[in-house]
Amino acid sequence: MVILNLFTSCGSAHHTTEAKVDLSTLIEHSQVFNNHFTGFSLYDPVIHKTLYAYNDQKYFTPASNTKILTFYTALSLLPDPLPAFKYMIHGDSLIIKGMGDPTLLHPLWPQHPGLSFIINSDKRVFIVTDALQDEAMGDGWAWDDYSYYYQAEKSALPMYGNLIRIEYDSLAQSHKVFPAYFQGTWSNLTGKSSSNPYYRMQNDNDFRINVNRKTLTYIPFKTDAATINNLLSDTIHRSVRALWSAQVDPDSTWVLMPGVSADSVYAQMMKVSDNFIAEQLLLETGAYILDTLNTTKAIQYAKTHLFQNIPDPLQWVDGSGLSRYNLFTPRSIIYVLEQIYHKISEDRIKSIFPGGGVSGTIQTIYGAQTPYIYAKTGSLMNNHALSGYLFTKSGKILIFSFMHSNYTGSVMPIREEMQKTLEFVRDHY
Repeated sequence: MVILNLFTSCGSAHHTTEAKVDLSTLIEHSQVFNNHFTGFSLYDPVIHKTLYAYNDQKYFTPASNTKILTFYTALSLLPDPLPAFKYMIHGDSLIIKGMGDPTLLHPLWPQHPGLSFIINSDKRVFIVTDALQDEAMGDGWAWDDYSYYYQAEKSALPMYGNLIRIEYDSLAQSHKVFPAYFQGTWSNLTGKSSSNPYYRMQNDNDFRINVNRKTLTYIPFKTDAATINNLLSDTIHRSVRALWSAQVDPDSTWVLMPGVSADSVYAQMMKVSDNFIAEQLLLETGAYILDTLNTTKAIQYAKTHLFQNIPDPLQWVDGSGLSRYNLFTPRSIIYVLEQIYHKISEDRIKSIFPGGGVSGTIQTIYGAQTPYIYAKTGSLMNNHALSGYLFTKSGKILIFSFMHSNYTGSVMPIREEMQKTLEFVRDHY
């Protein structure tokens, strides 16, 4: 029996070495990967060993791979259910202080405990208007993307995902805007390219609609205090007033209002790469831990308390990855994914991360008869990443990070080459 075990062990070691050589050939000698800057790391979280690394100590623009850090931060520091807001009752007044919860009046969470609480209250409603200690836009965001759905503003008390929805009603042969509060804030589009049929003026909630276009679209709205108050007032059908923090009795006690299931929010952020939710989760972490809605302070807290042992210092500035200021190394992303692996079950990983050929941003790619990839994508122009978990045919779960920078042209050849590489790992490790 001892001799049999010895030969079995030697055979396994030879197989792994052979696979490593072939993986090196696939990556380091790929004509596709050699046309730009590529990094890759493959890690076994059971034996705590890096199986293969190529430029894994180099920095890349992570794009939406940033959400992996945001997810782990929220997972580690926020309760479940997520906080909806803080409130206090003072005499005949209900005072609400936003904590950044992204789900209030969001169409994906129609049954919201916080909204029910406000509607059922017989008190006068006040909102603390200066709870956000941050800018509405993140550092390094593209200034002229303010009108696109993927760059909604950050705010203390978001509503409707901080987006308006414009759709064409074929029966009425007219456009409708939701929430209805914004129905009178738009006018016919003139002097704008037909490639952008809907947009908003930069500094106010003045929208332009090309009446000849009938595509469903979403546009961020300005989240000034008056708009937020009016939106809530329009929903609960009674007046909502503004209140400054300085007007609130400092000796009063805030009560935490629980909101929706945390995993439902995490899955939405990760599967469809929802930038708005990612940004709000970082704000919510800061509000819950530090009583401050500020992205920079939330990130600094996470770096100090969660990522102090990360292999390479993080250049991390936002929650979503919209900023090109973010820079991570593949082995640092591996570190975070390993922390997630040891914190939650494989079933939860599969329910939250996009699945190759199954769900989310990789629903139409990395498919197989038996799904084997559960990973987060990240894409900005000339940058692409995929990092997550790979289930091998031998029954292992491995962690990988694939990062690419400075390529030109289509990302499709890179994805095809990545799939070939990851299928090799699935079949030989």
